[in-house]
Amino acid sequence: MSFNVGKLFHVIHMSDAVAPLDDWYDDVFFPRRGMMDGNHAPSLKRDASLLVIADIIIEPMAPSQLEGADTMPAGRFFGRFGRHWHSLAWYVDDVGSIWDGLHAHGIRMVTDASANGGRPEGGALYTHPKDSLVQLEFYQRPASDLSGREGTMLPDPRLFPGWSSDWWATNHPLGLERMAYATVVTGNMDRAHRVFVDFLHGTLLAEDESKLTGTRNAYVAIGPETVVELSTPIDSDSLAAKDFQKNGDACHAVAFKVRDLDQAGAYLASKQIGVVARDEDTIIADPADTFGAPFRFTVASIHGDPRDRST
Repeated sequence: MSFNVGKLFHVIHMSDAVAPLDDWYDDVFFPRRGMMDGNHAPSLKRDASLLVIADIIIEPMAPSQLEGADTMPAGRFFGRFGRHWHSLAWYVDDVGSIWDGLHAHGIRMVTDASANGGRPEGGALYTHPKDSLVQLEFYQRPASDLSGREGTMLPDPRLFPGWSSDWWATNHPLGLERMAYATVVTGNMDRAHRVFVDFLHGTLLAEDESKLTGTRNAYVAIGPETVVELSTPIDSDSLAAKDFQKNGDACHAVAFKVRDLDQAGAYLASKQIGVVARDEDTIIADPADTFGAPFRFTVASIHGDPRDRST
């Protein structure tokens, strides 16, 4: 089945309340706001924002403080995982072709149009996390997404001509160049390859082992500019292993490529964000200080990364 996965839409960061998490992102990352701020979705009983940070969008999300919120998707996720990275979402040109391809591989899905996963003609499609390791979203933007308001969400500023994320690299104290990769921790690397390489037409870039993270890793390019790190824990004391032991397959971490690791480390310290591990290339921030979601900051490059002109 032929289909194309486009630009990364967002990564969801789940918490117990959106306002404090929004405030933390404002304080630490200086995001560009205005796309969606503190939105309440009554039908889903969840609150969320969309924050542009360098080249990516992070979506702080929390169950609403409403009766029955714990029975809805956001509430059920929070009830199981607590504060945690939730899922990855990509833009696509044709969500129907994504449905065809994933359906052929037996992956269950829910769509905007049908609670039982019927083939969509637009909107969003969500995979069942038990079939795709973590929940994956594919979103077909409406034509109005580049010309005006679509529901409660304003257009994505990264899609307009002339957009640049260079401000975060040259002016922000973290020196954020881009999202380096998002980490999915798994106990079955063969299955992870089937999902991200075979099913999503990803390209395997490199494989390695990391003493710092205590994992065996495979790096897969998805679409034109996203890299997903698939990680199997090999050190039972590592942060990744503890996450896997508690939660199973999960969206574990987000890593940013930074210009200078010492500068990034000094800034994290100034914001009272601890470090649980560090080597010459990468810092792992303490999730106790980042609303439960592990962040990494790295100067390392991934061999074969299509975003690096020199590889």
